[in-house]
Amino acid sequence: MICCADLAMLMDREMARMAQPYQLTGRILTEIDTEYFLVFGDERPSFVGMNYCPFCGRALSRGLWNQEKKK
Repeated sequence: MICCADLAMLMDREMARMAQPYQLTGRILTEIDTEYFLVFGDERPSFVGMNYCPFCGRALSRGLWNQEKKK
């Protein structure tokens, strides 16, 4: 599930990825419990987990999503 068109465009350009951490090939630079990652580098990419969508502000990490769901 992608929250907004801007994030979908970022994923189409392969600048962001939605995957489980064990499915990523490269280095994960953050310890955020999420399925959404920004991608840096070409040969051996590095991944940075996202807590929130940078465009619409929706919670993306599992921990934050569960907190908002309880409210």
